[in-house]
Amino acid sequence: MNNEIKIGILIPKSQQYPTMDKEFMRGFKLNNLNVKFFVESIGIGADEKMIIEKIQKLNFQEDVSIIVGLFGHNNMVQVYEYASKNDIFLIASDLGATLPYGAATHKGVYINSLALTESCYHLGNYLTSKNYQKIASSTSYYDSGYGMLSAIEHAFKEGTNFSGHYVTPFVPREDEAVHMNHSITAQEPDAVFAFYSGLYAEENADFINQNKITHQYPFFVTPFFINDKIIEQYKQNPHDLYVVGSWIQNNSANSDFDTEYKKAYSENPSSFSILGFENGLILKNVLLNIKNEIQINALIDEVNQLNIVGPRGTIQFDQATNRTIFNHYIYKLNLDSLSNISFSKIETLVNDGHFIKAITSYNEPVKSGGWQNAYLCH
Repeated sequence: MNNEIKIGILIPKSQQYPTMDKEFMRGFKLNNLNVKFFVESIGIGADEKMIIEKIQKLNFQEDVSIIVGLFGHNNMVQVYEYASKNDIFLIASDLGATLPYGAATHKGVYINSLALTESCYHLGNYLTSKNYQKIASSTSYYDSGYGMLSAIEHAFKEGTNFSGHYVTPFVPREDEAVHMNHSITAQEPDAVFAFYSGLYAEENADFINQNKITHQYPFFVTPFFINDKIIEQYKQNPHDLYVVGSWIQNNSANSDFDTEYKKAYSENPSSFSILGFENGLILKNVLLNIKNEIQINALIDEVNQLNIVGPRGTIQFDQATNRTIFNHYIYKLNLDSLSNISFSKIETLVNDGHFIKAITSYNEPVKSGGWQNAYLCH
């Protein structure tokens, strides 16, 4: 591989996840690409004008035409349009916290997402298949501004509905744990769908430690619900806690990626690490057969043929959406006799991509609601 290959990397910052940028870069670098990196910060990943300016800087100043980015969701279409019109090969990642209604494909732009909302949709199908009829939701004021509830509701069929929604106020009440317990218990749900992140996940851990609500009902949560406080509480009193996602830390069946990452950095990989690693792995394989001067059409030809194995399964881009499609899983939190915590994969939620294809081909105007900042970058 030519030493002169230049890769631009655009990464956000987050007060709640201050090591996000480092973890993304560590994952990317684990591939040992023989390239030159040019790294630019994009703030909290919410300003499309700033992102376009950083792309211009990389392209005009450094002659970079291959860019990897970890982005938010607000006005990203403008970023994708700019990259496409200027023959920039862009691999964009996000957490998939909103539903990309009507998101058209753009030449040379590919999306590799953690797909949180897609996980929620498949969880909704799973809950319906198990004949759960009353689902309570539990979340924070912040997290409720994203697309999780909408995604899971897309999957609910006749007989399965939300029994109610508990939302922690932006400024919690002194007895918030009591309010939470009363709200959920009054619904008499078959299960609870809960999603929290960052400091709100920490806050939630304190509430459920007080009211023990997770011991009363099976809780189905997203990966960012899990934190050290939740783990400690679980160790003291194990209960039915299930995580839905395309990947999770401390999964007893995880691939060699976890081992390699821990050997290199002496810590476990995060969701940001996995996205960085996959993006690096994609580029490594795309560049493998590029012999001459890099051209956008040659890169596109290579990525369209991509079919490689990664930590979340087969990595390839669906040509209708330019997005990766992975299966999702339900993991159960486990505690062994030595008090070691792990997540065991108990269900595979097979994903043929039909949901995200339906969402991206949605041609009705959708009012832009919810938060504009990148999920977790507040």
